[in-house]
Amino acid sequence: MLKLYGFAVSNYFNMVKHAILHKGLEFEEITTFPSMDPAFNNKSPMGKVPCIETEQGCLTETSVILNYLEATYPAKPLLPADAFQRAKINEIMKVAELYIELPARRLFPEVLAGKTVSDDIKAESRETLKKGCKALAALIHLPNSKYLAGNEITIADIVVRYALITGGLCAQQIYQWDLINEIPGLADWNKHMAEMDISKQLDKANQEGMAAFLQAVKAK
Repeated sequence: MLKLYGFAVSNYFNMVKHAILHKGLEFEEITTFPSMDPAFNNKSPMGKVPCIETEQGCLTETSVILNYLEATYPAKPLLPADAFQRAKINEIMKVAELYIELPARRLFPEVLAGKTVSDDIKAESRETLKKGCKALAALIHLPNSKYLAGNEITIADIVVRYALITGGLCAQQIYQWDLINEIPGLADWNKHMAEMDISKQLDKANQEGMAAFLQAVKAK
């Protein structure tokens, strides 16, 4: 049985868990926080979550795990059969990670812990977020399709949803900027994604764990 290591407030953890639940896989969830503890480093060399443990060994890095799950458990697919279309979906995922999720994370100290982020970092992050939104708008099929890459859900929808939770929170608090409304069709898509039973389950767990998570972050 798969083992999934991570915690409910982590958007990367939720990307993987959403895919596992979508596929209906049996798994054991083990609440784990990032750590350089040697025992956990045997599973996750960088101490990061999520991490999955399979019969063959462990895997880290969200995109790696998502592609492994798709290759190993092809039922209820989250990627199309065509190689080019699969690559386009991975392109959407990479843009969301590098140019929306990661620049937003640079704002975490101020958003989550009340520590001041420099004006230079704020300016750099805003510029990257603007470019990321423009790139994402060029790659996705909205508002002419149900999902980002067509009329079937893919891992791009899952990754972008949770990347935008992070990006949207930070952009709103630092810049008073609504990222969701930056891209045509994204607001309706986001509402549709949020109404899924899996999304509701993960959002509920996230909300329940948020207070303790913020307290731990501020205590560091």
